[in-house]
Amino acid sequence: MFIPLAEQSGHIQSFTWWALKTALYQLGRWQRAGYELGMAVNLSAELLVDDSVPGILGEELTTSQVAAEQLTVEITENSIMADPFRANLILQNIHTLGVRLSVDDFGTGYSSLAYLANLPVDEVKVDRSFVGTMHTNEKNRTIVRSTIDLGHNLGLSVVAEGIENREAWDLLGNLGCDLAQGYFLARPLPAEDVDEFLTKRFNPKAA
Repeated sequence: MFIPLAEQSGHIQSFTWWALKTALYQLGRWQRAGYELGMAVNLSAELLVDDSVPGILGEELTTSQVAAEQLTVEITENSIMADPFRANLILQNIHTLGVRLSVDDFGTGYSSLAYLANLPVDEVKVDRSFVGTMHTNEKNRTIVRSTIDLGHNLGLSVVAEGIENREAWDLLGNLGCDLAQGYFLARPLPAEDVDEFLTKRFNPKAA
C-alpha cells in the first residue's frame, strides 16, 4: 500500500534516494568489517524515466566508496515496459557505471522476451508465486525450471524468491539456481541483527 501512495504523492524519489544512501552506508560498514557482501536496492518505475538517475547514482557510489559492482539495482518487468525506450537508455547508463541490474518478479508481467534479451541486465529473479509451491505444483516447478534455463541461456544469474522450506531449497539446487532468498534462510532483520547473523555464520577478516 505504501509504494503506490508514495508514487502518487511524488515522494517516491526522495524515499528511494534515502534508501539507497542508507544501503550504501551500511554496505560500506560491513565491507570494512571484512564481509564480502553485495546489496540490492529496488528502483521505482518513476525513476526509470528520470535522466538524472545515473548521475546521482554515480555520485552516491563515490561518496560511499562502495564499488559499483557490489550494488544491484532491481527493477520490475512492468516498470521497464511502461516506457521501454527511455527505460533502456537509463538502464544502459546505469550499467555503464558497473552497477548490476536485476529484473524482479520475473514471469509475472507481460513483457516481450525478445526485448528483455536486449536489456543490459545481469540477473532475473523468479517470483515467489512460482517458487513457494514448486515442490507440490508441477506446473510451477516447470515454470521455475524453464526460467532458470532461459536465464542461463541468456548468460544471466537466476535468483529464486520466497524459499520457505527445505523441499524448495533442495529442488532449486538440483535445478541449478544460482542464488536464493526467503524465510528458510532468514527473515528480514534490522542492520544490528544482521551483524550477529553474519558473525555466527562467517569468519570475517580483521576490520
